[in-house]
Amino acid sequence: MKMLVTGPRGFVGARIISQMRAAGVEAIPAPSLRDFSEEEIRRLICETEPDVVVHTAAISDIGTCEQNPEASYRANVEIPLWIARRGVKSLLFSTDQVYSGCRGEGPYREEETAPANTYARHKLEMEQRVLEANPDSVLLRATWMYDMPMYGVANRGNFLVNMLRQPAQSFSGTQHRAVTYVQQVAELIRPAASLPGGIYNYGSENDLTMLQTAQWLKQELKLPVTLSDAGERHHLWMDCSKLKSFGICFDTTLEGLKRCIRDYSL
Repeated sequence: MKMLVTGPRGFVGARIISQMRAAGVEAIPAPSLRDFSEEEIRRLICETEPDVVVHTAAISDIGTCEQNPEASYRANVEIPLWIARRGVKSLLFSTDQVYSGCRGEGPYREEETAPANTYARHKLEMEQRVLEANPDSVLLRATWMYDMPMYGVANRGNFLVNMLRQPAQSFSGTQHRAVTYVQQVAELIRPAASLPGGIYNYGSENDLTMLQTAQWLKQELKLPVTLSDAGERHHLWMDCSKLKSFGICFDTTLEGLKRCIRDYSL
């Protein structure tokens, strides 16, 4: 299998390339697509001739998308659409933020969307337009992901690193939301490439609130971090039964954290 990976120096893309190469997959890092035209994307795919395109590149910061919706639309809607139009099997990352305005308690299934911010609205439009252009495309709705820092890669704060490094953290005692070990996100990309076209919740499930999850990690690692309740926040947990029906199963949030702790001897 030959795989073209966008965002190869990003949090997710770098780990996908590392995992796929270790598994014997020819993983090709794409150049930055930020200033690419549709024709340049067509040429890149024609020249590299991938079996699968894994598109991880995006503008994912919610505040940045609110401040610059034009840049968000180009990165989060137009570029993925241009990739899908090439007709190559494509896996494109989306987000659990498409559930940010849902009224029900959840966990949310793929059809229960209600985006409440610009980033989420653009991602949902991207999903719809990509599937119209190429019904064989696979859209992966990801949760908040975590890992220890990776050398040579930009590492923004994430749940685990924030808990390890910051003296005080605030999480909602009412919000149900999963966090997912990004190494498992990467290792399951190869079976995900065999999924039929469609939208899939892709990540861990979690029965705990975010504050309960943080309290568990604090106790497990005996961390000196001070935790406080951030108050009521909207649920963002996902029902991943559709993905499981195809034999792709993530660890629960606590199982993933335990695995990460073992992997890094924390």
